[in-house]
Amino acid sequence: MTRTPLRAALVVAALAAGLSACQAPSSGPRTSPASPAASPAATGAIYVTGAKAGDDPCARVVSAIGYLGLSLLPPGQEEAQHWDGDVRGRFGYLRGTLEMYGTRLPAPAKDAVAAVDGVARTLSRAGTAASRRPGLLRRYRAASAAVLAACGRS
Repeated sequence: MTRTPLRAALVVAALAAGLSACQAPSSGPRTSPASPAASPAATGAIYVTGAKAGDDPCARVVSAIGYLGLSLLPPGQEEAQHWDGDVRGRFGYLRGTLEMYGTRLPAPAKDAVAAVDGVARTLSRAGTAASRRPGLLRRYRAASAAVLAACGRS
């Protein structure tokens, strides 16, 4: 009989978690995020945890680059980089940040943002061949450095 309160507590906790996970945001894209009609500015879509449409785009992108950098080995050690879900997930997080803020970065960052996004798209996939990853990571480092420079950071 002592299990009944515990069981009830577990059921309530599971229901609360399930219900909160099923709640949809009150506003968001109704079409594909890649389509112009669903741009973050047009829909108020949030692709980044804690983000707001009015946030400083450079601050957000620089932060995402730094967050990813915490999981990367130092430059020159690309061959030894471990590619787990954390690293791939952080590349995905960077892609969401670029989706939300990339178009509002300074003009000199435009080409570098496209390069970072393309490389991040590939490196966020589990199926990317291990032999391709070191070269892609070097390309990412060069492109992200250009984004940082355009934002006045190094």
